Amino acid sequence: FNAENIKKTENTCAVFLLTSEPVTDDAQASSEGDQTPDKNKKKNRCFSCRKKVGLTGFDCRCGNLFCAIHRYSDKHDCPYDYRSAAAARIRKENPIVVAEKIQKL
Repeated sequence: FNAENIKKTENTCAVFLLTSEPVTDDAQASSEGDQTPDKNKKKNRCFSCRKKVGLTGFDCRCGNLFCAIHRYSDKHDCPYDYRSAAAARIRKENPIVVAEKIQKL
């Protein structure tokens, strides 16, 4: 065990942190400092009309949240290409099967 992996608590008990890599104070500080309230806050407004949606918001494949009026792709001018996504899905699920040639007698 490294001395860096041992921490003392209020009762002077030794606590061992078992990690594959030694933990530095810089890595702990950066991981705690990255969590800002803005990044953790969930969006609750429609991306088109900015109306509050609360629990009734609809997530689109383009990654935005919409109200009941703008939830359909034609109502909010969705940039997601449904046609190519569907074609790729069909190609993946239905591979081309080629049978062996039949030999004539």
